[in-house]
Amino acid sequence: MSMQANTYQLFSKEILSIWKNQDVSYIKVEELSTIEGITFFELIPDSELLDGGELDTLYAIDSEDVDDMLLFSKNIKFVVHNIYLEED
Repeated sequence: MSMQANTYQLFSKEILSIWKNQDVSYIKVEELSTIEGITFFELIPDSELLDGGELDTLYAIDSEDVDDMLLFSKNIKFVVHNIYLEED
């Protein structure tokens, strides 16, 4: 995934800190695609689960699962669309 003309950024401690400062309470994880053995997941702050989203999961922002998304993995990448990084 070429990060689609840089519309996505890798999830980072800085992004997590911004979301916590914006009072985000949970993060939705959606599988985007698998390319060359790397599976990309999009993180969406304070989103809702819709029917039929069997691959979607919600995590509390302070959970260990979210902290684990910051750890390096050669086969899994968590990305955030720039639209979710805009200041309110």
